[in-house]
Amino acid sequence: MRQKAQYLYIEIKKTIHMLPRMMSQAILLMVLIGAVAFCGTKSMEQEPLAVNVDIGIVVRENNTMTRMALSYVENLESASQVCRFVQVSEEEGFERLAERRIAALIVLPEQLVEGIMDGSNPTVDIFFPKNAALEAMLLRELTESGEELLTVAQAQIYGANDVAAAYGMEEKLSVMESEIDSYNLAFALDRLAIFDTQTVSATGRMSVVQYYVASGFVLFLLFTGMALYPVMQEEPQAFCRQLKRQGTGSAWQCFCRWLCGFLCMCVFTGMLWLMWMIGKIFLPEQMAEVAVLLVGSGSGYTAGVQIAILCFMIAVSATWVYFLYSIPGSRTGSILLIFLLSVVMVYLSGGFIPSMLLPQTVRQVGSVLPTTYLIRASGCLFVGYESGTLGQCVAVLCGYTILCGTAAYFLRTRRI
Repeated sequence: MRQKAQYLYIEIKKTIHMLPRMMSQAILLMVLIGAVAFCGTKSMEQEPLAVNVDIGIVVRENNTMTRMALSYVENLESASQVCRFVQVSEEEGFERLAERRIAALIVLPEQLVEGIMDGSNPTVDIFFPKNAALEAMLLRELTESGEELLTVAQAQIYGANDVAAAYGMEEKLSVMESEIDSYNLAFALDRLAIFDTQTVSATGRMSVVQYYVASGFVLFLLFTGMALYPVMQEEPQAFCRQLKRQGTGSAWQCFCRWLCGFLCMCVFTGMLWLMWMIGKIFLPEQMAEVAVLLVGSGSGYTAGVQIAILCFMIAVSATWVYFLYSIPGSRTGSILLIFLLSVVMVYLSGGFIPSMLLPQTVRQVGSVLPTTYLIRASGCLFVGYESGTLGQCVAVLCGYTILCGTAAYFLRTRRI
């Protein structure tokens, strides 16, 4: 037992001696991840592309009814977000259309509203420029679709009038017209009459910010494993056999190296907390806003439970990294393997693009990866989960930890 304790002391002392170099690598990694996150945030703040075109309107009879109808159309939310109506004279309108300063020109005839009400239906002329741009082409397609809908609605009204006159049902004509109008309005204006909508959440109970912070923290834990090679590397085989003869078995050697890696990951995570506390001191207002985005109303867990979840995540990550270091046995191969597998697994788990937006096959593969449950466990620190969901994460991650730890032990002892 004394020999084992002495070996553990030597390993911890060696880890402390190499810790500054590994911390510098971890700081460089945090700066890199922070730069990527900053660039991603700035790109998300950019305004989305939107179509906004000018439409010229010529009003040949500027009476009260026409102004009311025109004002109603201009104030429609669906129209005001896409079009900007400009009232011009007929000559000026055609000049602007020829110069492509407007996407279309609408000419309203005299007695437009009266004609709609008495059934004469005067024609509204819409002119488009030659070789129209994309906005004008889109507007033309929408106009033609609206014309077809209006044609169908008129045919329904006229057909109802003919049927009512043929069968002596004039007293029910107003009811029939009202039902036809209600149907056409619902078809043209109510999206639910055309599309079936289903609301889904790509990030679960977490907000977008919380989701990507949780995914970024998991990626940070896995990436810090690339700096742990000095403490997790295999000792020379002759040295390992000599330790085994003196009473320090292979299992204890593996445990000591894993423990040193776990402690280093705890230190790296503590660096994140230290940076957070320094930010709260020097930038209190900005950090308060960030805290609202990250924590929100809180997870509902006590500080002790959150620390336990955090330590458990670190233990799982350390075991996974230790297993990957056991496969190739070389520094370069191990670091490349950790990097590639970390990026691929986090991607398949929805860490870059939420899994809800990925293909079905990718979602099925990602649902069984440990990174998926690590992201969910990280989300517990922000929003919390029901005991059943958290218990499932703990059970699955414990299974992966036991599996990877056992595999790493057999891979290392096989080479001794």
